[in-house]
Amino acid sequence: MKKSFEYLQDALDKLGDLSDRKKAEMLKISPQAVSDYKSGNRVMDDYACIVVAESLGIDPLEVIAAANMEREKSQAKRDFWQDFRKKIGQLAVAGLVVMTMLASPVNGEKAPQGV
Repeated sequence: MKKSFEYLQDALDKLGDLSDRKKAEMLKISPQAVSDYKSGNRVMDDYACIVVAESLGIDPLEVIAAANMEREKSQAKRDFWQDFRKKIGQLAVAGLVVMTMLASPVNGEKAPQGV
């Protein structure tokens, strides 16, 4: 499972060949916070998790759960967040299966054109 800073790094990489300061501005996160998140001195807050997730086109709960899992001191709570992340992943896979089934023609019929 990815750590929250890995999602941040993916978002920064997606922004291309810009300075870290410019990338931070585009994500609406302070450059100091980005530096702290990347170095592991801080774990992303929920706002940063949502901004990063939106830039990656993924469910914000995925990144929020990763950050909460890292932030927790209690093993029981870390286990909770780990299970929650697995459930999110299972829901995402189930959603893709349903979307694929809905997009597929039934009984060999052609899918409607130009709807």
